Amino acid sequence: MSAPVEHHELTPRRERTTLLALAAVQFTHILDFMIMMPLGAQLMRAFNLTPAQFTFLVFVYGGAPAVSGFLGGFVLDRFDRKRALLILYGGFAVATLACGIAPTHYTLIAARAAAGAFGGLSGSMVTAMVGDIIPPSRRGRAMSLVMAAFPMASVLGVPAGLFLAAHYGWHA
Repeated sequence: MSAPVEHHELTPRRERTTLLALAAVQFTHILDFMIMMPLGAQLMRAFNLTPAQFTFLVFVYGGAPAVSGFLGGFVLDRFDRKRALLILYGGFAVATLACGIAPTHYTLIAARAAAGAFGGLSGSMVTAMVGDIIPPSRRGRAMSLVMAAFPMASVLGVPAGLFLAAHYGWHA
């Protein structure tokens, strides 16, 4: 059974603010996924990884949300979406921080899996929330704004992340 959806009219300013916040969630999740490949050489050196080990490190971030998304589909609709998103995004933030301070390859694998699981569920929650809170007449535009976070992560986030990594190390 799904949690009841409260449809309340948002002011234009509140709607914009909400959509930008949801886009920021998408941006960080996508950036976290995309930044791994360009950091490959640094990570392989830092952890003395083989190409196969690095490939697995990339895989776990994509594989974890496949599993968590399937399992989350059975339970997430039972909860208030805003609260669920805050909890999921908090888990994503903690897991991403754990990636940055991971002392070993195996710790990094576990942290990447957790970040992927929380990030994937957060992304699903974002799209559900847009459907819940934005009236159909504006939903396409709203979804476009939120989904624009994907290319923005690619063209702005990855270069910024690589700049930080070049100057402060991959942990940045």
